[in-house]
Amino acid sequence: MNSTIHASDAASYLLTGFGRLFYVVSPTATSFSTLQEVPDYIAESIPFFIITIVMEFIALLFTNHGESLEKKRKWDANRFSINDVVGSIGAGMLQQISKFFIYNIQLGSYLFIYNNFRLVDLDPKNVYVWIAGFLIVDLGYYLFHRGAHEINLFWASHVVHHSSEYYNQTTALRQSIIQSYCSWIFDLPAAFFLPPSLFAAHKQFNTLFQYWIHTEMIGFLGPLEYIINTPSAHRVHHGRNPYCIDKNYAGTLVIWDIMFGTFELERAPPTVKAGTSDIEPVAFGLTHPINTFDPITIQTHHLRHVLTTCWATPGMTNKFKVLFYGPGWHEGTPRTGLLEEIPVIAKDVPPEKYDPYVPKAINLYVVAHFALLIVVNSIVLNGGAKAIEFKYVSLVSAYVLWSLTSFGWIFDHKAWAIQRECIRAVTVGGLLLWAQSVGLMGPVATYLTAFHAVSAVWLFSTQRNYTQVKQKKE
Repeated sequence: MNSTIHASDAASYLLTGFGRLFYVVSPTATSFSTLQEVPDYIAESIPFFIITIVMEFIALLFTNHGESLEKKRKWDANRFSINDVVGSIGAGMLQQISKFFIYNIQLGSYLFIYNNFRLVDLDPKNVYVWIAGFLIVDLGYYLFHRGAHEINLFWASHVVHHSSEYYNQTTALRQSIIQSYCSWIFDLPAAFFLPPSLFAAHKQFNTLFQYWIHTEMIGFLGPLEYIINTPSAHRVHHGRNPYCIDKNYAGTLVIWDIMFGTFELERAPPTVKAGTSDIEPVAFGLTHPINTFDPITIQTHHLRHVLTTCWATPGMTNKFKVLFYGPGWHEGTPRTGLLEEIPVIAKDVPPEKYDPYVPKAINLYVVAHFALLIVVNSIVLNGGAKAIEFKYVSLVSAYVLWSLTSFGWIFDHKAWAIQRECIRAVTVGGLLLWAQSVGLMGPVATYLTAFHAVSAVWLFSTQRNYTQVKQKKE
């Protein structure tokens, strides 16, 4: 009897968790009277992110006899790389942890408008209000997303998400720390009538829906392509081909793109005839790749570029245009720049990805330490932060940032990257022993300390000349 109950509970948990990724939720179960009752659906979805990432990896492993994972310069190969996975998931970690330190301007501004200027009191548990909330939040996301691509200062925050040259489930997690400081403006109209609890719930589901569409494993979905955002539609959005630029901004419903003239179909069968020159594979990433896995550079590179360019540009009018015209604007061009200036993508071979050679042994080292990082990050996000003092949350956050930076340096072949990583591992081991001595951790700290010490010794003794290794050429 108990085993039946446990199996039923597990099935319900899985169905609920996967359902949230597709916006398949019950309006009744996701309607709350107060904001405080709304769960952190994104944090609760972390196990499902991990499951789907593993599922996609396994599917790629058995697609085309594993060629999809081989580092070949072919359109249907090299779709997954450890350095990119760490960079993408790491960006998501930083974005989630940053909420403990950065003022939530999105929610704060929304509550200010709603509490002081709302035009009507609506019942947050009314199903029609729930549906209205779904539509208004989705429209708000479309408007923000379009602004994030057509306003240079906003692009400086959103560019983080587009900086990967890969397109898989981990790409969805590559998020900006500062994006909410641009998106909040587009949420304010809803605050005049939509209860905050519904706004908070729909905002999360809108984000979760956009997770599963980051994949090359799902093809054209027929009539759905003209109703909802799909992997095919979003592949176009992530493309750097000229025909992909500033297209398909949808969050959940692609009807907004159709209505406002930003819809574009992927140029692949069946939308174009197979075997013809009309086929144009999508190359992912930025028109000018950043070529780094350093997490701080990933988060800040374009913001630094925008501010530097603004400072160096003569004239207040032109300074304004640098900030608020499109990323492609320069003097003598239209507001969003010229498509003719976008580099053309060859149809027969994809652009070469930034992928410095990393020995398998070092990749395994990073994966092991990164897995521990994911566990620690998940504990903090799923309520652990409430049980410990803020200074310890800060310490854990510093550990996450230092670790991700160290991994990025290793992938980038930075000078002394291995030596710096050894210092990090030894320092973390020492902090674990200290945490155990003051009662913050149990016996597991001993094993984790041993893990860090042994791996640091191995890394230094066998891999300290790693940065002198030249990148392999296919």
